[in-house]
Amino acid sequence: MLEAERLPSGLRLLVEEAPWLQGVSLGLFVRAGVVDEPEGEAGIAHLLEHLVFRGTEKYQGDELSRRIDEDGGELNAYTTKEYTCLWGRTLPQGVEGFLEMLAELFLRPRLLTRDLRREIDVVTEEYQLWLQNPEEYVCDLLEAEVFAGRPLSRAVLGEPAQFAALDSGAVRAFHSRHWRLDRAVLAVAGPVAREDVRRWALSFFPAQPPPAPLPRRRAGKRRGETASDEAKASQVHLAVGGPARSLGDPALAAQEMLVQELGGGPNALLFTRLREELALSYGVYSYDTAYRAGGLWAVYADLPEDALREGLLAIRDEAGRLRRRRWRAEDVARLRRSAVGSFLLALDSPFARVERLSLQILQLGRPESVEEELDRMQAVQGGDLRREAETLLDPASWRIVALHPERGLLRGSFASVLEEV
Repeated sequence: MLEAERLPSGLRLLVEEAPWLQGVSLGLFVRAGVVDEPEGEAGIAHLLEHLVFRGTEKYQGDELSRRIDEDGGELNAYTTKEYTCLWGRTLPQGVEGFLEMLAELFLRPRLLTRDLRREIDVVTEEYQLWLQNPEEYVCDLLEAEVFAGRPLSRAVLGEPAQFAALDSGAVRAFHSRHWRLDRAVLAVAGPVAREDVRRWALSFFPAQPPPAPLPRRRAGKRRGETASDEAKASQVHLAVGGPARSLGDPALAAQEMLVQELGGGPNALLFTRLREELALSYGVYSYDTAYRAGGLWAVYADLPEDALREGLLAIRDEAGRLRRRRWRAEDVARLRRSAVGSFLLALDSPFARVERLSLQILQLGRPESVEEELDRMQAVQGGDLRREAETLLDPASWRIVALHPERGLLRGSFASVLEEV
């Protein structure tokens, strides 16, 4: 198994030498996300991820993109609720220069006021596009329902109404306090020597000064709910779900198999019932998401305008069937094979391998070998699935978000929404 080395700066380095590959995948992961945002500064983590590409002390924004384009490579970033990632791909001869750019983006972004105002306009437009994507919209709002009152309920995009309270001082303070090398993992996979990467990382990522003191700034508005009345839909978009297991929970493998059986593919119960038998939904699936501080499982379905109640009852009935199921050995073995196959096939991607290990180090404190994960999947028994179904699929714990063409947004407990429709 690959081992991460902690450098003098606090940065943890993970290198997979893979000489059979043509390109090198790189990721710089930092434990700084939505859950770290100060009150009244919703969206600042995502805005910072955008802003670093506007330029650094050494490079203008267009210089960064031009250098990447010249090598035929790729450089991008994304923000989640618990971490941010700068990632990309390049040829072996471009790794040294790529690492220098990552260090500039991470350590020395210029974070100017004029750039902040421009990126606020960009993110506001991104927010408007989110409102026009009903599937993503209801699934994000379901997380707000399930995690209500907790930092995980916050949306990655933030609230445009709170952007006016942000200034470059607030962004610099967030960067100084949370983009720390001792909270980060640098992972590299491809035809590159580990010692070369280590030498470059030592050079480009020196120890940081202590975080800057928090500035005095005017308070922003308190976090409110998403401006849900702005979203529109031509059919019903439904998200149903509830609390689930967090990262590191040893029973997570059984939960994932159960969710897969409910709606994870064309042979799953909900796909068969809602699409094949009732012809109510073209897009129906289930999924689960695990964070350090919690988790959720969910079902998404699109439905005709007059079929919301029928769809809810069908989901409840199929979940009830799973709760009552007596698991045969062959059914459990089938789910194990599916879970193992999906896991191993995902590892064909070099970036997926470094991402998996990096996030385990960042969020759980240590990487887990492939063998350990496979052993946990192979250990799942019918009794484990029954116990998961008993709690996970109890409608009393479910929350609902439905965007209806006529009724608008419906949200609440399963019983309350069912009664309302």
